[in-house]
Amino acid sequence: MWIALVSTELLSVLAMVTLLFGVPAFVVVVLAVLSGYIRYDAKQRLAELEDEQPSVPADEDR
Repeated sequence: MWIALVSTELLSVLAMVTLLFGVPAFVVVVLAVLSGYIRYDAKQRLAELEDEQPSVPADEDR
């Protein structure tokens, strides 16, 4: 019940600071995690494709 002792102006300032810094920071963190996962997944997929592809000698592809 300590929140009842805090002034409304302070709560408004805390809410504004949270919206100003907390929300963009959260969005940046989510984007960083997603882009890291996409990069990791792309590397794994590329490695799979390179392993599946049979190697063709340079003489035979003419």
